[in-house]
Amino acid sequence: VVALGAWTVALLSPVPHQSAQRVLGGAFWVFVFGKGLHVSAYAFLAVVGATLPSRGWNAAWVLVGLIVHGGVTEFFQQFVGRTASFRDAGLDALGVALGGLAVAAWRAARQWRRGQQVPPREERVAG
Repeated sequence: VVALGAWTVALLSPVPHQSAQRVLGGAFWVFVFGKGLHVSAYAFLAVVGATLPSRGWNAAWVLVGLIVHGGVTEFFQQFVGRTASFRDAGLDALGVALGGLAVAAWRAARQWRRGQQVPPREERVAG
């Protein structure tokens, strides 16, 4: 929740483009950094959200909620001196999808390893 709150504040804060260009080396690198940040932040949030212990809710709802969050924050950016972008909302959704796929792959690998474990020696001898 703290990470999502911090990310929301960052998305709804003005970006100092001139300082960012100086630090990152130009407009192209500001663009690359910004778009990469959209994907990686939402992938991180998806991994964290989908691996939280659930109490009767499905992790898929966390992923859907993050996609909605991406769209809503993009919409509100137009009111804080930034531009709303369908491309950024799409990159947010891509990050959520990548994070969700990473969690699904991790869970599948963990389940597969459990099925591949060799039984204790006593069970092998007795059987």
